[in-house]
Amino acid sequence: MDNRLQTYREVNVKTMNRGKIVVMLFSGAVTFLTKAKLYAEKEDFYNKGLFINKAQNIIDELNYSLDMERGQDIAKNLRSVYVFLGRYLSDANKSNDPDMLDRAISIIETLKSAFEEVVDNPQYADAQAVNRKEMAQHAIRRFV
Repeated sequence: MDNRLQTYREVNVKTMNRGKIVVMLFSGAVTFLTKAKLYAEKEDFYNKGLFINKAQNIIDELNYSLDMERGQDIAKNLRSVYVFLGRYLSDANKSNDPDMLDRAISIIETLKSAFEEVVDNPQYADAQAVNRKEMAQHAIRRFV
């Protein structure tokens, strides 16, 4: 059964457009930060740090996958947001402040909503094209 699930996941990733993968990654980051917040409230520093780190890994992967040449100003602005989030999450981890995690979740959910709008709108067909499948597959496998 496990092999069938893994095969399904691989086929799903291979046939999914890049925008949907980005939305999935944002969802994963939100899930990890929500868990981190619960652990922060319980003062379970190990698990809080573990889940913040997982969210940071997703943000890093999104940052590294930006096509700065084709994306130009949008990619540049996204890079700034991703770098900010990385630093902000480090500060949230150090300070053990659940409110900081709420703010990071809010930022990520805003980005996720924007990407969902692009992914679901046929007017943005160019943005929905599958590019760099191998990179996307690698990113999903790292976090699933």
